[in-house]
Amino acid sequence: MNNEIYQLEELMWKAASSGNKAAFSELVSENAVMVCGGYRCTGAEYSELISDFGISGYEISGFEITAEDEDIIAVHYVVKTSAALPENADLAGTFHVASIWKRLDDKWQLVFNMDSRILEE
Repeated sequence: MNNEIYQLEELMWKAASSGNKAAFSELVSENAVMVCGGYRCTGAEYSELISDFGISGYEISGFEITAEDEDIIAVHYVVKTSAALPENADLAGTFHVASIWKRLDDKWQLVFNMDSRILEE
């Protein structure tokens, strides 16, 4: 299951970095709690932002499952993002990410996501 959830996280980041709202919305529950950059919104509201997300690349490392049962999995990892355009520079950096995936109608969907910028010394 570890690999399946990792692949779903990859697909979510791929959809976000390419601005693919439809692909992102397939993975993220409409009612998901999204806490990103100090801003809280639902999955549906966050999906509306995806076409203008503005990152040009990402790299996931340190992927770990922190809790798991048959229908819910919590993960933590570090993601390093880059932004090609100066107006998106605030989206570039290294972040801790915590996500919770829940099996809904026999399909995994993201129901919680939170990030925290790692301050570089």
